[in-house]
Amino acid sequence: MPGLSVRLLVLVAAFAACTGRDPLDSDTVTDGMSEGTGAVTDDVTTAPPSTTDEPPTGSIPGDPTTPEPATTGPNQPDLSHAVHIQPIWDANCLAGCHTPGGVSAAWIILSEDAFASLVERPALELPNMMRVAPGDLDNSYLWHKVTGLHIEVGGSGVLMPPAPADALSTDDLDTIAQWILQGCPP
Repeated sequence: MPGLSVRLLVLVAAFAACTGRDPLDSDTVTDGMSEGTGAVTDDVTTAPPSTTDEPPTGSIPGDPTTPEPATTGPNQPDLSHAVHIQPIWDANCLAGCHTPGGVSAAWIILSEDAFASLVERPALELPNMMRVAPGDLDNSYLWHKVTGLHIEVGGSGVLMPPAPADALSTDDLDTIAQWILQGCPP
């Protein structure tokens, strides 16, 4: 599967860039699998709790080496942008960037309530794709930007948030994925 090798290469490059460590170092790879692979039970994929100081592996749909977002099943809470997603933007995307006067203000403002500027709005870097398409990760450019797959789908720029900032945690990525797949409740 050619897409899988590209995704793996993106993950390896992101890991190396964020940690300054060789991602193939024997301390970081065991039996050809990265730490943090999820377990599947009752059609729900869950990631185990982190027991290391290693950065999260992320969640890339279709990549068997990383956990899928825990987005289905009867025990998944209903999410809303205001309660669950806006705090992710507030904590990771505002400091000098996606806020009025920030360096990325021309692209998108994520301060206050970013819902109206995200959902069903064309992506500036890839206008044939929505920033966030309710119920559809593959057609949500924001999902590709935060997972590092934006170039693969024809976009441009860098992974968000960009280095030297930390990548979004696996929990944050799972929350964003679940919110999108639930139809983007406000």
